[in-house]
Amino acid sequence: MADSVAPRLGVKGLLGFTVGDFAFNLYWQSISLFLLFFYTDVVGLSAAVAGLIYMIASIFDAAIDPIMGAIADRTRTRWGRYRPYILFGTPFVGIAFVLLYYQPPFTGTGLAAWMLATHILFRIAYTVVSIPYTSMTARITSSSAERGTIAGGRIIFATLAGIVIAVSTQPLAAKLGGGNLSHGFLLAAAIFAVLATLVLPIVFFTTREPEESGEIEPPLLAGDYWRALRDNRALWSILLAICAGVVCSTAIGKSILYYFKYYLADEAGGRTTLTLAAVSGLVVVPIWVAISRAIGKRNAWFAAIVWGLAGLAWFACNDVRTSAVATGFFLWMQVTGLGLALGFWSMLPDTVEFGEWRTGRRTESLIFGLGQFFLKVALGLGAGLFGWLLDRIGYHANAAQTPETLANMKLLIIVLPSIGLALAGLAMLLYPLHGRRHDEIVEELAARRGQDR
Repeated sequence: MADSVAPRLGVKGLLGFTVGDFAFNLYWQSISLFLLFFYTDVVGLSAAVAGLIYMIASIFDAAIDPIMGAIADRTRTRWGRYRPYILFGTPFVGIAFVLLYYQPPFTGTGLAAWMLATHILFRIAYTVVSIPYTSMTARITSSSAERGTIAGGRIIFATLAGIVIAVSTQPLAAKLGGGNLSHGFLLAAAIFAVLATLVLPIVFFTTREPEESGEIEPPLLAGDYWRALRDNRALWSILLAICAGVVCSTAIGKSILYYFKYYLADEAGGRTTLTLAAVSGLVVVPIWVAISRAIGKRNAWFAAIVWGLAGLAWFACNDVRTSAVATGFFLWMQVTGLGLALGFWSMLPDTVEFGEWRTGRRTESLIFGLGQFFLKVALGLGAGLFGWLLDRIGYHANAAQTPETLANMKLLIIVLPSIGLALAGLAMLLYPLHGRRHDEIVEELAARRGQDR
């Protein structure tokens, strides 16, 4: 029998659940904004090797996401399917994160191997906790509108974490390191890990999963999983769209520190831009939530695509040589990134009911695991491609770049995101949940469950 219908969340439930994204994004924003830069400009790895490490770890992470989703889907405890992973797995994520920023006394292949091993270790620990957390979105409420609010709340807390990381990482590393940036990054990572470890148990103690009602369905076999997913057109279209869109956000986000340091000779300006980009989410995300409710999630996605392509067209036609104008451009692109993030995390839970409606089987944790799989593969490929292309255009860390290298650096910022956004828009044309279609499906599923009792 199906699970009982989850009640609507109150303010306490909403805050108690979404605050988890503050903790997760202390980790995620750190590796997104600073880890590649840490590899190249602090540890001393080449851009190609650094990008390869990031890509391998991301793809490995992606590969284990569906596995973790299947494990979580089979879990039954008195605390629910997902909450135990959050409580008991949290300390291990913190330890693995600190190791991520430890530079051993190795050189060459040994150093690269250590960095890869610790990166993979962190990804394993992070997956064990994050997949159950994101899967809970589809269990704690069945309301599409409330899921949009949850997605907005999650991104707000992610934004706050991004502000903390962008503002404090480099100053903390410089102050705590005493001239040794590697040691400083390690100590800063330890501080962030302690903070995240204190926050995540709040999710466990304030969030409740709906009780299993009736007879528990037997676990799905491997073939059953594929049959439950293959006809879920809503899922596949949003996965294709976000994978393409991530090419945009990866190339844009990872280029900021390099662009300001080498193109504008204003390294501090890069940190300021990262901070302002993070802060902008506090204003931009509520606006995107309102837009999504007014015109629909799918149309809001298209609006974000158009906004981003307009910004890239302007950047291509202008030679940006001042920090203020460059900051304005990256903030413009941040609006698109936040719009796509909100769209993905608010639409992905809706695909759970679409799949259940088509197949009769509810595979929420597998869907979220698959969602993270595609997202992380795209992030890894984007980072690996960006690092490889940096190396190909002649980039050398902590050295003056040639005019040709700088011109090609700008080209990377334009071409990769433009292709990604265009493909993200085309893929969303296939998304079938227009207007009130999801609400109608939820009502039909509720009627089916009533007949089964």
